[in-house]
Amino acid sequence: MSKIGSKICKNKNLKWLRDFLAPYTKRAYIVGGCVRDAMLGKKISDFDVEIYGIEPAKFDALMAQIGACGVGKNYFVYKFKNFDLSLPRTENKTGEGHKAFEVAYSDDERAASLRRDFTVNAMMINIFDGSFLDFYGGERDLKRGILRHIDDEKFAEDSLRILRAVQFSARLNFRIARESLGLMKRLSISDLSRERINGELMKLFGAKFQEVGFLYLYKLGLLGKIFGLNLSRAEAEKFAAKLKSAVKFLPKQNGKKDEREFLYLLNGFFGIKNFYDLGLPKSFEACVKEPFFACRPSDKDLLKIALDKLLKSWLGLNSPSLIKRAKNLGVYEAKFEPTIDTAEILKLGFKGAAIGAEIRRRQDIAIDKFLNEKSSCA
Repeated sequence: MSKIGSKICKNKNLKWLRDFLAPYTKRAYIVGGCVRDAMLGKKISDFDVEIYGIEPAKFDALMAQIGACGVGKNYFVYKFKNFDLSLPRTENKTGEGHKAFEVAYSDDERAASLRRDFTVNAMMINIFDGSFLDFYGGERDLKRGILRHIDDEKFAEDSLRILRAVQFSARLNFRIARESLGLMKRLSISDLSRERINGELMKLFGAKFQEVGFLYLYKLGLLGKIFGLNLSRAEAEKFAAKLKSAVKFLPKQNGKKDEREFLYLLNGFFGIKNFYDLGLPKSFEACVKEPFFACRPSDKDLLKIALDKLLKSWLGLNSPSLIKRAKNLGVYEAKFEPTIDTAEILKLGFKGAAIGAEIRRRQDIAIDKFLNEKSSCA
């Protein structure tokens, strides 16, 4: 029994499942990302479990017995508490699109594992005895930090796997194997719906190592296909460095990146022509509407932004030094609100757009006065 397998067997969350399945089979495995993450030392709270040795009809009856909810049109994946429970299966492409697959029950672990995308996602651990199955070298690739596809033909059957490779590389800081990258370059994502593309992009946007995923988007020629951008290698590498150094965290959620930062920076530096065609959540409109500075913003710039919003929620406040400056100016959690006598402006005869222009002029004066007073007190 492997060390990880032993730990899995002791997991209290799995005791109920072992007790429930024991009369019918002793071949039930946690699979996919659960195994990968467990071997990377991450805490596992949700389990993908593939169950062998039970015929489909009997399996469906057992799932009905516990009130599990089935999702999917071919072979159900049943959701119950913190488990995704499924039967092993093989998949064969029969036509165009991600739904055109012929799915068949398979009671063979090696054959069922072949449908997985990458070797690091094809490892299995038996929840009863902790035995570890690794038919395609996943453990070796995991230790080396490599994403390697399992089978050319199977991989090419679903082009979404190209984007999965990108977001995995960004989340895990893994490099894509040369032969896998070569295969991906020969494939097209033109058959994918906007929804499927966005599902993988959102995982990239929240990843810790976005710069890694971005460079793979560049190498795969996907920046143009997805964002309408045609960058040189130098531009791509320079932007990747910006992504690495800029980190915007969500307010009150320490350690969780703001998913909009990636596109905020990309649009700021290069201008995304098709932004509104991407079909992203409405909150992403801030990526093209909020102020952007290619170079370091001045204190006056920060105060101007703070006239309209709290700087802690501004996407451009994405470095410790900027946060420190915002706090020193007193506009990190409060707006800058100089007293402007609008009644006087109206009394002076300003009308229409001239009213707004005069307000902005007086705000500029107030900002300069505030900075001069702050400087003299320093």
